[in-house]
Amino acid sequence: MARRCSSLLLAGLQLLALANSTYIAQPRDIAHDVVWKDIRSELWTRFQGCTRGASFAIRFAFHDAATTSLQTPYYAPASGGADGSLLLSDEESARSENNPLQAFRSNLSAIYDAYKPHIGAADLVQFAGSLGIYACSGGPLIKTVVGRKDSAAAAPPNLLPSAFGPGADADVLLSLFADKGFSPQDLSALVGAHTVSQSFAQQANHIPVGGQQDTTPTKWDVVFYQEAVAGKGARPRAFQFDSDVNLARGNETKGYFEQFAANKGSWDEAFVRAMEKMSLLGVPEEAKGALVDCTDVVKG
Repeated sequence: MARRCSSLLLAGLQLLALANSTYIAQPRDIAHDVVWKDIRSELWTRFQGCTRGASFAIRFAFHDAATTSLQTPYYAPASGGADGSLLLSDEESARSENNPLQAFRSNLSAIYDAYKPHIGAADLVQFAGSLGIYACSGGPLIKTVVGRKDSAAAAPPNLLPSAFGPGADADVLLSLFADKGFSPQDLSALVGAHTVSQSFAQQANHIPVGGQQDTTPTKWDVVFYQEAVAGKGARPRAFQFDSDVNLARGNETKGYFEQFAANKGSWDEAFVRAMEKMSLLGVPEEAKGALVDCTDVVKG
């Protein structure tokens, strides 16, 4: 059973007080809860109210974790998954699909640099993603753990989904996510995060800079599913991705879109389960027992 951040807090505070409230040279597993609370406070001021920063944090966490596949042979040190490589690797960050995340990466890097004697990059990325979700009205609380192993090597390329073009076909997306261990229900739930999404690199596909994917981009709600089921043009202020509309019509995913459109609780349950799985991609099964549960810190 994973340890909890809260179980380490009192000991951490006592030892840190004896050390004149400095984190320097403190054991990582003792000091880390205090550090994560400080990071939470710093990020919350930027995310509260479902800001653009919160949306970027969610996307950044997904882009870091989803760059893995069961069909891609492991090659050290770059295996992909939730390993912090998007934060640590300039090569991976420079890929076209990550261009809109450059400013957020710089901001998150500054936090990492300030606290890196005590935290990992992979953990920071997923912690920020969980907090970004929770900062949105209606956003669920995701189980958030720390203790992953970082990698500064670029993850394997071409493993993220496409919003437009041939890669946006429902069957292609289903295959891509099946190769990561996700079911059609998982995929249908995960793309619902587009309820708080804004696009910054799809002008070629007639989406203006900052174009929102549903008409309530600061609320974690099921309007995204309702509008995806209705199809393009149903809501003029929503700039939908072809991938989302295709999934809303796909034989294996249409039912889930309709189910989530009618029942937010059903979506939240499926999303939480799928996002927790996403946040642990690339973490060996034998290592999961040593991870520390910091969900209580995210909750605040």
